[in-house]
Amino acid sequence: MVIKTYIIGVLVILMLFLIAINNIMLTAIKQNKLKKGVAISYMILSIFSGIAISSFLIWKFFIS
Repeated sequence: MVIKTYIIGVLVILMLFLIAINNIMLTAIKQNKLKKGVAISYMILSIFSGIAISSFLIWKFFIS
């Protein structure tokens, strides 16, 4: 039971981290401090990596 709680906590922290990073990137784009292509590619990469990690953890959660 402790492991399942830990996995859910990690998922929540991961999602909050990705949301914060994407908001920082959007702010940097709006202030023209970052090239748009680099920021958008990083945001897409972070979203896909977050989906992959969270789906793996959810799969592990249901297997155990």
